[in-house]
Amino acid sequence: MGSWFEAYLRRRYAWLLALLIAAIGVEPALEAMGLRARALEWMLALALLAAIVGSWRARVSRVFLLGFGAALVAWLALHVARFGPGPSLAPALLGGAGLAMAALLLAGVLAEGRVDAERVCAALCVYLLAGIAFGGFFAALEALAPGSLAGPAPIDLDDAVYFSFVTLATLGYGDITPAASAPRALAVLEAVFGQLYLAVLIARLVSLYARER
Repeated sequence: MGSWFEAYLRRRYAWLLALLIAAIGVEPALEAMGLRARALEWMLALALLAAIVGSWRARVSRVFLLGFGAALVAWLALHVARFGPGPSLAPALLGGAGLAMAALLLAGVLAEGRVDAERVCAALCVYLLAGIAFGGFFAALEALAPGSLAGPAPIDLDDAVYFSFVTLATLGYGDITPAASAPRALAVLEAVFGQLYLAVLIARLVSLYARER
């Protein structure tokens, strides 16, 4: 068992990247087959759980990771119970957990060290986690104040994540648009983050690679 776990740790960011890509792609595949299993939320929770396991030996506070795990447990309770503010708190918790993990990975990506495949995979995970996290926040705003996002009704987490990545990449298709001040401000923050992240990331990785050479 230990050898399998050590092998996983050596390629943990590659596995996390594969899980995140699968989480984004599995829901449309199921929908094309006529199934609606809300697989996106469960796949994202699995990906974040894998990120916790992979980061357990990192040089960060174990208290932070335990709190991160507690947020996922709270999300699970809200998701299963669906009581009171659950529909709005569940995606917000998922978004907060994703953003916290993105920040944790980002610290490692920008730190000193060798530029290898795992660092590149971690950098890609940060980008995907940020898009998913903002999607959770957009879904929470829509659940809290219906009509915050103008588009096909009802707008669920899948639509919110789609809108988030369209905003992150500054594509601006226009099929879903922010219709209130809160989602507009969130969209601006995400678009600015997406552009700055790519610029800073490329500059940092090139600098580390040049120093290594």
